[in-house]
Amino acid sequence: MSLVRNKKTFSIGLVMILSFVLCYVGMMSPNFGNGRNGLQYADDMFNSLSKGSAYFIKDAQKVADGQKGKPINLTIKASSAEDAVKWGKLYTTAGATVTVKDASVTIDGDYGKILGAVVADSDFMYHNDSKALETKYGYDGREATNNWNNSLKKIDAALKSKAQFQEEFDLVKVQQKALEPAYNYYGVEIKKVSENTTALAFLLCFYLIYTVWYGFGLFYLFDGLGITVSKPKKKAA
Repeated sequence: MSLVRNKKTFSIGLVMILSFVLCYVGMMSPNFGNGRNGLQYADDMFNSLSKGSAYFIKDAQKVADGQKGKPINLTIKASSAEDAVKWGKLYTTAGATVTVKDASVTIDGDYGKILGAVVADSDFMYHNDSKALETKYGYDGREATNNWNNSLKKIDAALKSKAQFQEEFDLVKVQQKALEPAYNYYGVEIKKVSENTTALAFLLCFYLIYTVWYGFGLFYLFDGLGITVSKPKKKAA
C-alpha cells in the first residue's frame, strides 16, 4: 500500500526539498572567497555593514574636547605589576604624570587630553591599524586597547566615589562611541550600506525566499503523504 495520497503535491514537495538541500550544500562549500562558505560570507558582509554604521569618533572627540583643561588626580590598581607598567605607558603618552608602584598607578594630568588619547587610539584600531599603537606603546595594539578599557573602568569607579558624575558620564560616552566599536570591530572590513544596497537587498531577499522555500517544501511533501492539520469536528450536542 502506497503512503503517497497525492502524487502531484508530493512530487512538488520532494523537488522543493531536494533543491533546498542542493542549494544548502552549495552554500556550505568554500567557494565564496578566502575559503569562506556562504554563511561566513553573509556574516562578514553584515559585520562590515554594521561597522560602517558604527563610526562615532567625531562625537567622542567632542566629548573629550569638552573636558580639556580639567585636571584629574587619582590612583587605580591593575591586576598585576606588569599590567600596571603597561597602563602607565598609556597615560604617560597621553601627557599625564604617572607613578607606578607595584600594581598601583597614580595618574595626574589633563582629563580631556587623556580622553582624546583614547579617541585617537580607537580611531587607529577602528581602521585596523594596530601598528600605530604598537609603535607608541611597544606591544600589541589590541592589547593596548584592552588595557585602555580595563584602566578606564577603574577610573570610572574612582570618579563615582568622588561624585564626579559629569566626568564619569563623559568617560562612558567615549568608551561606548569610540573604544568599544574599535575593539569589537578590529579586523573587520568597513563597508557602507549606501555603497552596498544591491548586495544587502539580495541577501535579505534570498534569506526570506529560502526560508519560505523550505516551509512550502515540507507543506507539499506532507500534503502528498496525507498528513494535514485540521480543526477537530464539533461533537453533536
